[in-house]
Amino acid sequence: MTSSKKIITSVERKVKQLTAASFAEVLQDALSVRLRRKINELQLCYTKLTPNERDQCILSIVRTLQDSSIVRAGSHRLSEWEAGWAENVKAIKAARNLKTMIPRYFGKYKLARWRQEFIHTKTDGFDYKVLDILVEWMLEKWMASMDSIYEFGCGPGFHLVRAHNLYPHANLTGLDWAKSSQAALKQISKKGLVGNLAGRNFDFFNPDYSLKLPPNSGIYTVAALEQVGADFEPFIQFLLKTKPSVCAHIEPIEELLDPHHLVDGLSLLYFRKRNYLTGFLSRLRKLEMQKKVRIIKQQRTYTGSLFIEGHSLVVWKPL
Repeated sequence: MTSSKKIITSVERKVKQLTAASFAEVLQDALSVRLRRKINELQLCYTKLTPNERDQCILSIVRTLQDSSIVRAGSHRLSEWEAGWAENVKAIKAARNLKTMIPRYFGKYKLARWRQEFIHTKTDGFDYKVLDILVEWMLEKWMASMDSIYEFGCGPGFHLVRAHNLYPHANLTGLDWAKSSQAALKQISKKGLVGNLAGRNFDFFNPDYSLKLPPNSGIYTVAALEQVGADFEPFIQFLLKTKPSVCAHIEPIEELLDPHHLVDGLSLLYFRKRNYLTGFLSRLRKLEMQKKVRIIKQQRTYTGSLFIEGHSLVVWKPL
């Protein structure tokens, strides 16, 4: 019995790697040659948790869920986002590379989610690099033919740099309710990191209808709508009015998780604890039944951080 336990432990501690084939299977897509090469070059290494480590991981999440001081998302947090992106503005001024734009909340934990299990990451920046892959996959699949691309809730603009590298001739616009975001985009343009880039103030809670989207425009959000909780209706109405050619969202989507699965269930509890996006996909499904929108894709990616699986994908278009 002792020998058997040692063998099991040895297997569990073996270093594994998320490969292009791993992502292709989870995303149910062949992936481009370029993206497959990039994934393999990133060398996303991890180990499985021992049963005891998994127990401790779950206990830490439960304790966090019981913490009354956890900050809830919502319209009251504008000043915090202003301050956060202002830090990135200073960093961008002092350097000339993409790393200065990466928000400070990445890389906090060495634990992540993969296929409804917790894993211990061995590669620096693992969580950011996984999101990087998912965003580029989304851009390749649904923004390739767009003349204009808009990112709502763009923060300091690191995804827009990615969009520019893929589509240098597309007109790019980054929108965010924090004015420090627009300051960051100005620095990006000033340093020559991105051409054809404009910044504009935009509030999900109070959309600016003076913004007109030209024909053949695509819009996307990445972990931005999560901050509106249940108050997404103003933004949906804005999109129904302005009619972009395609809308893509990489966000926490509760409807795609399994409430009867322990790891998923903890994610759903954390969504509610933080007042993250809720009811968004259900609303789109209702609008589809009313023939006001067409849902093109609704898919979980089985990736996430210690606390949530926050990278589900929803793609749709107004009719």
